[in-house]
Amino acid sequence: MTAKRQQCTGQKRRPPRDAIQKAIDYGIDVSAIRDNLARTPAERLRRHQIALDRMRRLQKAKRL
Repeated sequence: MTAKRQQCTGQKRRPPRDAIQKAIDYGIDVSAIRDNLARTPAERLRRHQIALDRMRRLQKAKRL
């Protein structure tokens, strides 16, 4: 919602902390998200590729 629209409706934006607390209350592991975002995009892609390769090996082993 834009600031202009907020003025018209009288609504204020909630601080981001509210959204984070809602996520925590819902059961989302916010610390894992923060840790992941602290990594470089290249490191995140590398870790994703490792997990994907591992999953494919497990799927292949299940067929044997």
